[in-house]
Amino acid sequence: MKKRMLTPLAAACAALSLTACDEPAQTRVEPPPVVRQAPVETHPFEDGYDAGYALGLSKATLEAKAPKPPEVPKPAEIEPLAREQAGEVPARTERWQRGFVEGYLDGFRKVVTGQK
Repeated sequence: MKKRMLTPLAAACAALSLTACDEPAQTRVEPPPVVRQAPVETHPFEDGYDAGYALGLSKATLEAKAPKPPEVPKPAEIEPLAREQAGEVPARTERWQRGFVEGYLDGFRKVVTGQK
């Protein structure tokens, strides 16, 4: 009995027909990894901001009555005041002091520039 061999063209057609029958591979989308972190406490910053804002408003209002209009201070000028206001209170951390500086400058700027 004689074995029949496939011609190269027939072999190529057979290979293509077999691959055409395969189902397309489904790509699986992996969810992003879950990272556990402690929540960031924002109350110290907000509390410091409120205290600084009130003091900035009052200082700017007092200085606005002077004949020469006041200039908005630089953050470095307010940082010692923030440390002084923080005192020895444990809740008044560095975040509280940063909030105080931001609030003071915003309050002062509001009066000096007339922003609403």
